[in-house]
Amino acid sequence: MNKLTSKEIKKLQELKSIDKLLKIIEVLRDPIKGCPWDLQQDYMSLRNYSIEEAYELQNAIEKRDIKNIKEELGDLLLQIVLLSQIADEKNDFNFEDVASDVAEKMIRRHPQIFDKNYKNLDHPQDTWEKIKLEEKISKTKKDFQSIFEDIPSNLPPFLRSYKIQKKVSTKYFFDWKHHKDVMKKIDEELDELKHALKNINQIDNIEEEIGDLIFTIINLIRHLKLNPDIVMRKTIKKFENRFLYIEKKIYNEKIKITKKNKITLEKLWKESKKIMRENNE
Repeated sequence: MNKLTSKEIKKLQELKSIDKLLKIIEVLRDPIKGCPWDLQQDYMSLRNYSIEEAYELQNAIEKRDIKNIKEELGDLLLQIVLLSQIADEKNDFNFEDVASDVAEKMIRRHPQIFDKNYKNLDHPQDTWEKIKLEEKISKTKKDFQSIFEDIPSNLPPFLRSYKIQKKVSTKYFFDWKHHKDVMKKIDEELDELKHALKNINQIDNIEEEIGDLIFTIINLIRHLKLNPDIVMRKTIKKFENRFLYIEKKIYNEKIKITKKNKITLEKLWKESKKIMRENNE
C-alpha cells in the first residue's frame, strides 16, 4: 500500500465536496494505493451497513439532533458512493448514473410539476404510485407480474405489511372506504382472537389470529395516513421514558423490588405516567 504524494493530496483538497468524496473513495479502492478494508468490500458485504446507517439517520431525525442528522446523512452518502464505485469497477454503473436515474425518475413521477400538458393535479401520491407501477411492468417481459414482486421480502414486517396494503389498494382498490370500517374489522379480529384463546393449546391458531389483528391495525394506521414504524417507535420511546423514571426512583430511594411487591411497581408506573403527561412526554 503506497501513500499519496503531497501533490496528489493537495490536488484532492482543491476539489469540490462531492468530487472530493468520489475521488477519496476511488483512491481507497485503488489496488495499489487503497485501503485493505475498502478493497475487500463488495455488494453483499455492504448491504447491512446501508441499513444500519439508515436507522441511525432515522434515530437522529427523531431526536431532532441537527448536527447528528448531517453526520448520518454523510455516512449514508458514503455507502452510496462506495457501492457506486464498486459498480463502476465492474462496469455495472457509476455514481453519475445513479444521480441521473433518480433525477429522471423524480421528473417522470411528478407530471403535475414538470409536464405542462398534465391535467390531473389532485392526489399526487396516487399519481406517484400509478406511474411507479407502470415503470415496474415495463421493465419486465413477463406476461404476468404480481404487485408483490417489487416489495423486498426482508423488509421489517410492519413496513412490508404497510406496503402490501398500499399496493392492493392503489392497483385493485381492495380497501375499506373509511377508517371506521377498519375499526369494525379490528373488533371482528379481536373477537376471533378471544375465541382462539379459549383453547390455549392451539398455538398455531392463536398465532394466526394475533397476526390478523396486527395486520388489520396496520391497515388502520395506513388509513389515518400514519407510518406503523414511526407509531411503534414513539410508543417504545414512551415506554422507555416512563420505565426509566421507575428505574431511577428505585435506584435513588433504594426500593427493593420482588415478585411479591408488584403493587409498588404499579404505583410507580402510574406516577411516571402522570409526570410524563404533565411534561408532554
